[in-house]
Amino acid sequence: MNTLLVVDLLGTRSRWQAGGSAAADRAFAAFAQLVADTARNLDTAAELIGDIEADFAAVICPTTESALALGRRIFRRAFLEPRDDLDPRQWLRGAICDGGDDAAVRMRVAMAELPGLRRMQFSPSVMDALAVVRSGFRGMRLLVADAVLNDQLRGMFRIPLGRLGVIPFRRLKHTPYPRGLADDYQDLLWMADTPPEWRQYAMKMKQRVLWSALDLGELEQAAATQVVFHECDSILQSVARKNELQQRSDGGADGYADDDGD
Repeated sequence: MNTLLVVDLLGTRSRWQAGGSAAADRAFAAFAQLVADTARNLDTAAELIGDIEADFAAVICPTTESALALGRRIFRRAFLEPRDDLDPRQWLRGAICDGGDDAAVRMRVAMAELPGLRRMQFSPSVMDALAVVRSGFRGMRLLVADAVLNDQLRGMFRIPLGRLGVIPFRRLKHTPYPRGLADDYQDLLWMADTPPEWRQYAMKMKQRVLWSALDLGELEQAAATQVVFHECDSILQSVARKNELQQRSDGGADGYADDDGD
C-alpha cells in the first residue's frame, strides 16, 4: 500500500532572521540534497512520488517498508553528518502514515474567473501528516501511524541484541505527545541500534547538545531529542541485561523483547 513520509526542517525562522534569504536558501538546498541523495539509494527509488519545497518534503512510497527505511535513513544521515560546531546542523521532525490512493502530494486548482491565479491544495493524506508534524511535538522525532504497522514490519526492523531484540516502534512513556495528537501514533526510534553503532549516536547527541548551547531555539530541540535518547538507552540496556541473564542460564529461545526500559 502507498505510505506517506513527511519531513519538516526545523529552525528555518532563525535562519531567515540571522542571515536573510541567502542563509535560508542554503538551508533549503542542503535539506533538498539530504532527502534526494538518501532516496536515490532505495531499491524503490524509481517508484517514489513527491515534492521537496523549502523546508518541507512529502514523499509517497510504494510500501510501508520503504517509507520506514527512507525516514530512518534521512534522520540518521542528518544527525551524524556534522563533524564539529561550525558545520551546519539539521534538526528534523517527521511523520509516516497511510498514503491512500493519492497519485500526488498536492494539486493545482484553478480559481473561478481568475485564469492567472491558482490555488495549491495538498492531498488528504498530506493534510493528515501535516496535522501530526505541526501538532507541536518537540525534538528530532519520527512518528508513525499505528495503522501502517504490522508484525511482519516489526520483525523486519527488529534490532538483534544477542538472543533477544528490540522493536524500534514505541509509544514512549517519558517523552510527551501533543494533546491534540490522537493515541494512534508512536515513535520510530531511528537512533536505536546494536551497541557499537548506538555508542556513536549517543556520543553525537552529547556533541549536539554542547554545540547548540549558544542558541536557545536549537538547545530546546536538542534537549527534547536527548530525552528520547535517554528513553531509548533505557530500553536497550534493559534488553541487554535480560539477554545477559538468559545467556548465563543458557536457556530460552531467540525471540522479541518487549521491555519498557524502566
